[in-house]
Amino acid sequence: MSPVSALHQWENGLLLSAVIAYLLAMLSLWGQMFFRADDSSTRVERWHNGAGHAGHALLFGGVALHLPALLVQGTALFSSSAGVAGLFGWILAGAYLLFGARLGRSALGAFVTPLALVAALHSLTSPLLPRAQILETQWQLVHVVLIVIGYVSLAFAFAASLLYLLQEGLLKRKRLDGLWQRLPSLQVADELIYRATAFGLAMLTLGLFIGVVWQQRYHPEYAPLRDPKVILSLLTWFTFAAYLGARWRLGWRGRRTNLVVVYGFVLLVISFFGAPHVLHGVPR
Repeated sequence: MSPVSALHQWENGLLLSAVIAYLLAMLSLWGQMFFRADDSSTRVERWHNGAGHAGHALLFGGVALHLPALLVQGTALFSSSAGVAGLFGWILAGAYLLFGARLGRSALGAFVTPLALVAALHSLTSPLLPRAQILETQWQLVHVVLIVIGYVSLAFAFAASLLYLLQEGLLKRKRLDGLWQRLPSLQVADELIYRATAFGLAMLTLGLFIGVVWQQRYHPEYAPLRDPKVILSLLTWFTFAAYLGARWRLGWRGRRTNLVVVYGFVLLVISFFGAPHVLHGVPR
């Protein structure tokens, strides 16, 4: 077996281990949040804390296993959807471990961890571009990094929106008791949604601008308005911009505006996974 083949198998093993760790972390955090949530007895409280600690330990293990797999991929990491998805999942999981305490670690993690799992799974099952491929320019690297940071921030906004909608529904049904009382307040969740969306949209704007300029400079035949991925990205941009405008200029808050964030993130996922890139058919 050649060294390259052995390295490739090692990479797949690391990715698979990271996916398993993310899956187990997700199940632990889901169990902590949803299992017998109306019971606040000492036994359930102990189980609740143990599940939370286990979930975060497993998530940390997934992040640690995922990092060397990303390093092995090299420049291919920035040149394919599989590589970008893997980078997104790793940054998202790591950012949650670092900053998730501001909105209740376990509650937010129950919605963030599945996103990291799906991203890592896509990275594992989808082919990368050949390792010999080199980035055309440093601007391509800047474009990818900005886009991924924007995606991560908008993923936090999406997760916080789901958390907001869940808690609002429980409050209306007067079922916010027991362990559900650990959820952050609606005001805290709403503020995180706003800040994460604003930062994510700023990064997305810079990333899209640099990406289009880079493509037109090095591929003069490229027409961005004929690219389905660009069109869907613009629709995504306008959706998040509409949320920020409604909240900042009109003072709208609550369920309806946070649903816009959910719709925007769905569009973002469709634009990333579902829309083909017209540049794939452009001669290089």
